Amino acid sequence: MDKVSITLYRRLFLILVSIAGLYFLYRVRIVMVPFIFAFFIAYLLNPIVKFVEKRNFTKCWAILWVYLVVFVLSGIIIFFGIPHILGELNKLIHDIPKLTMEVQGIINHIQTNYSRFALPEGIKDVVNERIIQYQDLLLNLVRAGTTSLINLISYLISLVIAPIFAFYMLKDADQIKDSLTLTIPRKYRSDVMAIGRDIHEIITAFLRGHLLVSAIVGILTGFGMYLIGLDFALIIGLIAGVGELVPFLGPILAAIPALSLALLVSRETAIYAAVVILIVQQLENAVISPKILGESMGLHPLTVIFAIMAGGELYGLLGILLAVPIAATLKVILRYIYLKLVDDANGH
Repeated sequence: MDKVSITLYRRLFLILVSIAGLYFLYRVRIVMVPFIFAFFIAYLLNPIVKFVEKRNFTKCWAILWVYLVVFVLSGIIIFFGIPHILGELNKLIHDIPKLTMEVQGIINHIQTNYSRFALPEGIKDVVNERIIQYQDLLLNLVRAGTTSLINLISYLISLVIAPIFAFYMLKDADQIKDSLTLTIPRKYRSDVMAIGRDIHEIITAFLRGHLLVSAIVGILTGFGMYLIGLDFALIIGLIAGVGELVPFLGPILAAIPALSLALLVSRETAIYAAVVILIVQQLENAVISPKILGESMGLHPLTVIFAIMAGGELYGLLGILLAVPIAATLKVILRYIYLKLVDDANGH
């Protein structure tokens, strides 16, 4: 058998094994949940573990110290946060009809005092229908939020096992990296490693940077809403934090339920809430993001918006959250392939 045939059979074998492996992982995808959780835990904690390890700690002790701090903080948040969130959600379900009356009152006020803005009956009926739909939407969102918190219990085993798996991933991170590197054919190893480093920088910037920025924005927004006397300050803070994960569109969409909830107190409170959101967003744009994220992912704003809309259309909320890093990753890969083709065409 000649060398060309051996190479062909070897590549065919690798392709078949890869397809079989992916199919197997798809069939056991439920079992993969704790491993996926573990991967994200290890990926997020790895730089902190390395930082502690440089303080004359062994790898295992560095991981244990980081775990201790994370578990204590998580325990405090869960013990004090979740009951409060569930209480606010239950109160919100009962107060949504009041929000509907507030919106209808604003429309009636406009019609009564500003006759030049009087709406035709047909348009008025459409507005009333939209208000009812808006009420139903808010109720469904609140119920979905409550259900999601309760459904976390079904993932409790995965959440408990994941840190154990993550411990071994963190402990053997260098060996795992070396083993994966050896699986890449020597001919393509340098190219794949170069692309991998660029993608790693992008994912790191998105995950760690945006999670930290989202947490800060959520805390500042929630604290600001608490200062102006809102009962749902914690929920609004969570909405603002999650919304911050979606560039450009997220903060705008998160402001809508925040202002709506502020209307439950009074119209003046809604104005104060808008001021709080505006101040936090200005701080985020001028101070927080530049300090934490530094340079952007190198994507044009229109590309980001298109990626978010496409991700939402294809995969819903998950697609929206992952649209930007996936788009940036594809840009890295396509740029590298393009430069490689140009170099080959020029004989380099």
